[in-house]
Amino acid sequence: MTNRDKKKAREHAYLMMYQYDIGGLSPEEIAFNYWEDNKESEEIKQMATYLFKKTVENLKNIDMEISRHLKKGWLISRLMPMDRSILRVATYEISNESFSPIEAVINDAVDAAKFYGEDEKSPKFINAILDKVAKNKETS
Repeated sequence: MTNRDKKKAREHAYLMMYQYDIGGLSPEEIAFNYWEDNKESEEIKQMATYLFKKTVENLKNIDMEISRHLKKGWLISRLMPMDRSILRVATYEISNESFSPIEAVINDAVDAAKFYGEDEKSPKFINAILDKVAKNKETS
């Protein structure tokens, strides 16, 4: 897979995660409905769906990891839904996969935050949290 394809797959995973976060559908229903409306190569679909479903499966641990790096008194539930979705998928990938170097995962998340983020501070915030997640992975 090219780096561009991986970036697209991550973006689709963020968007599916967002739908999961704000809606009440199962991961299977979200993935099915999502791909009805979005056309991509089979390779991109597989990676995006894999990242999305694995993020959902590991959500408790992912949220604990993200929460460790939030300012005192902040809860993950207070984050804006799109920022939370990007953080969750990227944190899962940094912690559990090796599709790309960690820097590429963080860069793709920051790029997505520039486009989809709900606040002008989103890219900087996401970069800071993911940098801490990556450093924590290196020391564990």
